[in-house]
Amino acid sequence: MSYYRYKEFMDEQFPFKIAVKNNAALLGNRQHAHEYFQICYVIKGTALHNVNGMKATLIKGDLFSIPPNYEHQIELLEGKEAEIVHIDFMPYLLDSSLQGLTDMESFVNFAFIQPFVAMNDRLLPKLNLTFNGQRETEQLIARMLQERERQQDGYTLMVKSNLQMLLVIAGREYAEFLEQSAEKQHVQANRKHFEKAVDYIESHYMHEIKLQDAAAQATMSPAYFSTMFKLLKGKSFIEYVNDIRLSEAMKLLKQTSHSIEQISYRIGFNHLTHFHRMFKKTTGLTPAEYRKQSKPDNPDLL
Repeated sequence: MSYYRYKEFMDEQFPFKIAVKNNAALLGNRQHAHEYFQICYVIKGTALHNVNGMKATLIKGDLFSIPPNYEHQIELLEGKEAEIVHIDFMPYLLDSSLQGLTDMESFVNFAFIQPFVAMNDRLLPKLNLTFNGQRETEQLIARMLQERERQQDGYTLMVKSNLQMLLVIAGREYAEFLEQSAEKQHVQANRKHFEKAVDYIESHYMHEIKLQDAAAQATMSPAYFSTMFKLLKGKSFIEYVNDIRLSEAMKLLKQTSHSIEQISYRIGFNHLTHFHRMFKKTTGLTPAEYRKQSKPDNPDLL
């Protein structure tokens, strides 16, 4: 299987690429995965989308998302034409806008939960847009293609704005589709699995907790869970765990007389030096300095 990294195709400062691919460009497409996010839209024709050994027929108006590290392949049908828009981007392209999108339940369902459901429950990972949805999507795609071609002042802002609108449309259309689909129960079940994993992290942070443990709670592969976690929570798995631990450390330093070493082990840091380093990196103070600043009149806590 081939694996593609974004720096091979995109500018690190503006990690975005849009291309219209026809039969010639799609020919020879193999099973692959990539570290960037991808949205595909079928402008015309028909093709096959191979996901986890299951093949879904693609037709005009189909929109589907390919999260990072998700294996798939688009295959041509003999004697058939196809034209598919590929929009590739790294999530950090949208910065704070992505947080707004990940707060939008319908977008999360379309972009992250649905592909996972398709992979595990053998459902077709695609959405056929309504007539209005197709019209709006094609207008946004045309604008992004035009902006990329001309690259006038402010074109990056225009691209990001149009991309964000496209993702919102996808979320809204998927929400409407889900209300009338048997797929709804699968999506809801898998959202609960992810939430269960977050609960597991928050209740086991004081132990030696590994990415594989949390991913198992979500019934996801570690790679897929890691990608989804960072996009939805805004930080990596280990950053999230350390933030919980350090927050608890601050509370214990303020409210108890436990030694710094006791606190370090109690919150899940097995090495005192690592705890000191992480604490100072986060607060700008050593644990002792933080405690002194928080309790200046209580020398017993030093």
